[in-house]
This record gives sequence, structure tokens and C-alpha cells, in this order.
Amino acid sequence: MSESSFFVDGTPQKRIFRSIIADYSLLTSICELVDNAIDHWTALGRMNGLHIQLFLNVDRQLITVRDNAGGVPSDQIQLLITPGASRDETGHRFIGNFGVGGKRAGIALGQRVEVSTRHQDQQSYRFSFSDDWLAKDTWEVEVETVPPIAEGTTNVAISSLRQGFSYQDVDGLKQRLAEVYAKFIRKGCQIAVNGEPITTTDFDLWAFPPEHKPKVTKFNIFPSDDEEVAVAITAGLIRDRDPVEENYGVYIYCNDRLVVAHEKTYEVGFFKGEAGVPHPDASLARVIVELSGPPELMPWISNKSGINWSHPTFLAIRQRVVALTSHFTKVSRRLKNVREEQVFTYPSGDVEELDLANDGTAKRVVDLPLPRGRKKAYPDLILEQNSNITSALPWTLGLVEAMGVVDTISRKRLQTKNRISLIILDSNLEIALKEFIVHRADLFRPDKFNDSSLLELFKRRHEVINTVKPHLSVSEPVWDKVRHYYDRRNKLVHERATLQITDAELSDYRRVVEGIIGELFDLTF
Repeated sequence: MSESSFFVDGTPQKRIFRSIIADYSLLTSICELVDNAIDHWTALGRMNGLHIQLFLNVDRQLITVRDNAGGVPSDQIQLLITPGASRDETGHRFIGNFGVGGKRAGIALGQRVEVSTRHQDQQSYRFSFSDDWLAKDTWEVEVETVPPIAEGTTNVAISSLRQGFSYQDVDGLKQRLAEVYAKFIRKGCQIAVNGEPITTTDFDLWAFPPEHKPKVTKFNIFPSDDEEVAVAITAGLIRDRDPVEENYGVYIYCNDRLVVAHEKTYEVGFFKGEAGVPHPDASLARVIVELSGPPELMPWISNKSGINWSHPTFLAIRQRVVALTSHFTKVSRRLKNVREEQVFTYPSGDVEELDLANDGTAKRVVDLPLPRGRKKAYPDLILEQNSNITSALPWTLGLVEAMGVVDTISRKRLQTKNRISLIILDSNLEIALKEFIVHRADLFRPDKFNDSSLLELFKRRHEVINTVKPHLSVSEPVWDKVRHYYDRRNKLVHERATLQITDAELSDYRRVVEGIIGELFDLTF
């Protein structure tokens, strides 16, 4: 040390804990404590199944987190106390990195945090944090021996909570734990909340349409000169679309822990020119990113509730994420009107491998096939085809729209759709015949068919047909069908028995009506 220099005490002040209390919710705090238990289990080689029990007493506002990960020996208790203290093991894919999560999470939850631990069959120890300890200048924590607790157990009891929680909060916590720790649960970790085991919520529920199967790409990146991160990105269309939860977008796991779900931001491709703005049309598209490597190379923020989008690890994969997100949102949009028949009917298949390890990622994704542009619905199509005529002859618009309604009803899951459609078809034909008589002054004298004479004429369908028939090229067998289906319609209206109309009958009469109306007014169907 030179005469012109001096040292400054860099010991952090305890207010550092208070400053981050607002950064933690019930969910993020509980997850930090679960993370600690999983990391300890990992450090010991995951020799036995891990049991993490969470007890949240709504009435007394108490929280307890208990695990059997192995307990902490006396010479490592500092890891549970000192901010920044963390394990030195290498080769493990831990989910704790900063050495502060569990400590500050507990303090963020309550004014008193009591920790008991027993390593294997050794002595049991207990220490606590409280607001009184936070108020002192010293960082020392008294660790005392206590009567034996269960071997290999650590117990964290939190009381005098800073923010209360409700039964609804507990239900939300259960749902989130099922999502965040699904991969660990499948690997032997059991998590229970108030005695109820947490099951897994998985997001790889892909659909396998033949031309647009899900794709997976796997490669390694090197955010640090001497350490690598393994990357797997799977993208495709999903079968578990939830319009309320809006569960599409990008999901990112770091060392098997879910960090963000259904992300739909600029950073993952939701902007004009790529995936576009979030919209229900894109809600079948999902991209799952899995990163595995040293915890210090994971792009999560310190409480693991989000991603640091400027982190070198994420920047190294962003182009691939954006390209895949963009591709499958386009597929989703183009198939939005045929989801049932072209997406959801393919619940099984193989995820296809896609090589995106090297440069040129965007081009290889762009080269993937896209569905053809959306085919217009029949009602829209016939309106467009006949727009010139309906503009010139406005009384024909209702005739065209009615045929569109019949087509729409035929696609509905209604048990009586054929009966409804038959009534509409026959009524539409009768209206078309009336409009022809009324508006063809070159064929019928206006004074011949006034309102009263029209009323009398249309009481007898056969006379209506005989009036119009000479002016059309419709063959007699077609008119016979008109009479037949008119009788069928009358049976529906006037007789006691309920008549069943088959698909074949309806299709036949629809062709008849379209043909006659088409010739009456030069309309196209």
C-alpha cells in the first residue's frame, strides 16, 4: 500500500435486504426456497428421491418449507447465512447462482425466519433471522444445537409475514409449481403443498399435421471462452390452446427450471415483420427453449422470474428463437379456420430435427413450407362472386346470403341442422320465385300481379312453378324434386311426426335451389 492510498470497508449494509423485499412475491420467494432444496439434492448426487413439503397456513399466516435433501453440515451453515456465499462445485447444473436468493426470499416473506437443519445423522442446528437482527450492525448469527430433527432434513419456518396470502394465492402457487418444476418432478423430486402432491404441467403438447410437424434443433454455444451451454429449441403447433390463459409464445427453461412462460414480446419475435403483434390467430404457435450449463451462464435475472434479454447467452440464440417463432405463428394464422380438421386431428407423431447450429439460421427456417393462403369461407366467396349483380339488383342480396347461411349451418354440430337448412332452402326458393315475378316487367305485366294476386298465387306452389317455368330451362325432373322437397318441408311444418332429413337429401335440394336461383338472376354458386 502506498502512502497516497487507503482502504475502504466494502462490507455490505443490511439495508441491502430491505431494498429487495419489494422484488419478491409469495411465488418468487417460495420458488427460491424450493430452488435451494433442489440444488442441495443435486450437489449430493440426487442419490434418493427428494421430498419438499410446503405448508401454508392461511388462517395463522405461517409458511414452512421442509425438505429431505440431506441437511447442511455445521461447516457449511455459512452457505445459508452469508449473502453471496454459494457452492464451489463444478460440473453440476445448479439453479442457484448468486448466493442470496434463499436468504433474501425468506426475509422478504416474513419478519422472522427460523432455519433448522440436520446433516445425515449428525447434530441438529437452528438459527434465525429477524427484524431485530436486520437492525444490528453485525452480520453474526447465533447457531445453536437443538434436539434431533429428522435425519437429512432442513426446515424453514417463516412468521410475522410482511404480506398476507389467501386460499386463492395458495391455489395459484400450486399451479405455478406444477409448471416451474415439472422436469424435476419427473426426475424424482416430489413437491407437496399442504399435503397435496403437485403434478406436472407440461407444455410439449404438440400437434403433428403432416406438412407442419414440430421441429427441434440442438447445438452448443460458448458465451464464455472455456464453458459451454447446451441448447435445445423445439417449436410447433399445440393442441392445448387456451384462449383465456393465452398459453402460446415462447417458454424458456434454464437447467430444467421454467423461467418464463407464454412470452410474447419484441425480444422473442413478436413485432411487425416477424411474428407480428400477439393475436388469437397466432395462438397455436409455441417455442420451447431449454438451456443447460453453468448457472452463471444462464440468462435469468437474480430472482429467476424473468430473462435478461441482453445476456450473451440469450443473444447467441435469439435469431433462432425469433425465426422459429415467426414461422409457426404464420402457420397458425393460415390454419386458423381449419384447426379442427387440419391441426387437432393429428395428436401424435415425430418431432423432426432441424439443423440450426451454424450460420444461415433464418434462411433455413424461411425455407420451411407454409400453408397456402386462407381459403375464403363459402358465404364470403359467393358474396364476392355475385357482388356486381347484388349491387345492380339489391333484392338478390338476401338470396345469396341465405345460401351462405345454409352452408354455415351445415358445418355446425347441430343435431337438427338438416331440418333447419331444408326450411331455409325452400323458403329462399319461394322468395326467389316471387322476386323474379315482381321484378321481370319484361316477362310479366305489373298490373297482373298486385299484392292481393301475389298472395293468392303463392297459396298454391304448383301455380307459382307453372308461372315461372316457361321462362327457364330447368328440366321437368328438377321441378319434380322441388315438389318433393316442398312436400317434405310441409310435413315438418304441419304433421305431428318429426321428419328426418338426410345429408344426401339436403345436398341434393341445395344443388336444385342453387341451380334455379342461379338461372333466375344469373347468380353464381
